[in-house]
Amino acid sequence: MTEEEEYINPNVTVHYNVGPGHELYNPDSAQEIAWEELRGRRNTLLKKVDVYQGVLVYETLNDDKKAELATYRQALLDWPGSSDDPSIAWENRPAKPSWL
Repeated sequence: MTEEEEYINPNVTVHYNVGPGHELYNPDSAQEIAWEELRGRRNTLLKKVDVYQGVLVYETLNDDKKAELATYRQALLDWPGSSDDPSIAWENRPAKPSWL
């Protein structure tokens, strides 16, 4: 999955026509779902980064790339907590190194 592809959480059930007054209506659920999707995207990016953490690949990197990798990975870990709004957080996702 590329960053441009939409992440679809398999644990989310969509209920159509669920609005105010409906028994399943939860005004906070959209934000909760958005955060869950954002964390799912972050976890996918972390998995891609973690491939470079393996000893064989990591040892082929120069010191600058190792530092960039460490900085990017930490930024991904810190990322969801960087905003109170998931859409703003997604727009401000960490930039991955060009070589990655």
